Amino acid sequence: MPLDYPVDYVMIESKDNIKSNIFFTKDGLDGIPITRFLGLSQHEEILHFITTRHGGYSEKPFHSFNLASHVGDREEHVLKNRDRLAKSLGISTKSFIFTQQEHGTNVFLINNRKGLQNNKDLTNPVQISDAMITAYRNICLLIFVADCVPVILFDYRKKVIALVHAGWKGTVGLITQKTIRLMQSHYHCRALDIICAIGPSIGPCCYQVGKDVLYKVKESFPKEQNLIRSFSNGERFFFDLWQANKIQLLSCGIPEEHIEIAYLCTSCHSNLFFSNRKEHQCTGRFAVGIMLRE
Repeated sequence: MPLDYPVDYVMIESKDNIKSNIFFTKDGLDGIPITRFLGLSQHEEILHFITTRHGGYSEKPFHSFNLASHVGDREEHVLKNRDRLAKSLGISTKSFIFTQQEHGTNVFLINNRKGLQNNKDLTNPVQISDAMITAYRNICLLIFVADCVPVILFDYRKKVIALVHAGWKGTVGLITQKTIRLMQSHYHCRALDIICAIGPSIGPCCYQVGKDVLYKVKESFPKEQNLIRSFSNGERFFFDLWQANKIQLLSCGIPEEHIEIAYLCTSCHSNLFFSNRKEHQCTGRFAVGIMLRE
């Protein structure tokens, strides 16, 4: 049987008492706890979700709903968790498409179904990339996170979806901006039609970085002064990944009212989400997904 999980989920406030834009629900007969964005949930043509760390089969330190096969968890537990997620969502596990994430800026453009329909091995990523775009229906884009920023994108007119995994390297490499630009150039998406959501990830309250990251941030965002918080007379630096990715969205012309931010720090809320930093790089991964319904 799956391990137990809390049942009294409600809207959560961040560490800075900022109201989050995500809410908790329970999907399917199994009642797996799922989080969703309020704005994206208004669009019935898409399925989107963010799992928590609860409701699965994995044992410590991956307890309990780990969905990644590369972290050292037992493969049978990962596959059972993915199967339970699919059943809870009412889709097939064959719909899941995920890549080998390497904290880079490669964007996988899914132009056709060749190679996807035969991807039966749920432990086998289809490509090395940290972002995916498609206009195909019944393909559930999936990324695995435990502090990095998940960015969900949906063009409600062109019916194009995208998913971005942005750690600090991807963020300073402007992967979110690159993904938007590819949506625009390939699918002729308009910035005014794209709905965006920045999911739970490590917040500026907890994401301490070194001077090497500080210099990269200044190179990529030379006009931004508020992405790094400095403490202890300039000896400690904290990077605001949320704002850095929001800036990329705004720079592409996305209206601010089209951008939702979870404002949930995975390190502060490691009881709900996996946090690689908080758990000393020995933990699982929760999943973020989006799919165009048939």
